[in-house]
Amino acid sequence: MGVRKLWYSKHSWLKVFTPVSWILRRVVEYRRARYKSDTNRAWKASVPVCVVGNITVGGTGKTPLVIWLCEWLTRRGIKVGIVSRGYGGKASQYPMMVSQQSLCRDVGEENVLLRRRTGVPIVVDPNRVRATQFLIDNHSIDLIIADDGLQHYKLARDIEISVLDGARGVGNGLQLPFGPLREPKSRLQDVQWLVVKGEPSCNDLPTSVMHLEPVEFVNVSNNSVLSIHEFRGQQAGQLRAIAAIGNPSSFQNTLDQIQIQARVKPFRDHHHFRTDELKHNGSVIIVTEKDAQKIRELPIDTSHFWYLKVNVKFNEDMDEFLTSLFYKHGINVKART
Repeated sequence: MGVRKLWYSKHSWLKVFTPVSWILRRVVEYRRARYKSDTNRAWKASVPVCVVGNITVGGTGKTPLVIWLCEWLTRRGIKVGIVSRGYGGKASQYPMMVSQQSLCRDVGEENVLLRRRTGVPIVVDPNRVRATQFLIDNHSIDLIIADDGLQHYKLARDIEISVLDGARGVGNGLQLPFGPLREPKSRLQDVQWLVVKGEPSCNDLPTSVMHLEPVEFVNVSNNSVLSIHEFRGQQAGQLRAIAAIGNPSSFQNTLDQIQIQARVKPFRDHHHFRTDELKHNGSVIIVTEKDAQKIRELPIDTSHFWYLKVNVKFNEDMDEFLTSLFYKHGINVKART
């Protein structure tokens, strides 16, 4: 059993590290308290900053939510920009603007995906303060979304959004590396918007519930589109699936939900595929949209690869809530509708 599976196991021997985890939790809380007590420690941007992140490691649905939020704001005339650490990539220099020609090995597959889906300006840099200043200096921006920046306290923020996987929750409740927590669960009490992917299994905090709704299949090679019904009918032969994401089991659940008979082969998050790992042998291979960004850059025949496009859908209309939330922080989306 892998370490991440142990984090979510009910009978994990990692519980013996609870005292050590408590010490690590106190260190994390102390670090955050220092930034809260001294507002001059964090750099304040000239435009509002909205952080979208999580208190657990990987696989919460954060990237689809960022896409949805960018689209929601853009439809209301808000000029949005994104800053990101650039996980999964290593650029030759920083800060680096993400373009339609950017490669995953430079800026990370999530940022290539975000650029393609949203079209908003994106800057990657491990130094998010520098990335934010660069974005402001080079683009007319009303609002910056700091992707996966919840724990990056050097960058002051106006709005905090946290995403939690409803099925997995906080796992064994221990801090890294003994559990999935970057910060204690109590941290969720301080964010302005808590979004749970899927129905929350056990949560006592006010939340908005989102689902990742399967939309269609897209061919990695030529971007041709098949509805889910058409894909099931045309791809009746051998199907395989692979996923290099934070929570591969969620991809398996989605395929099962739409009655696609394929077993997902998991890889570690941000895995850089080798060509020998992607031999299709005549079968059709289903991948996530995130992994498709990396696969299309490889020197192989990608016509056998199809990704499943998903969109975020909420259980309730979020317009009134978000309009009020952003208005409180200087973004009048209602006036620009």
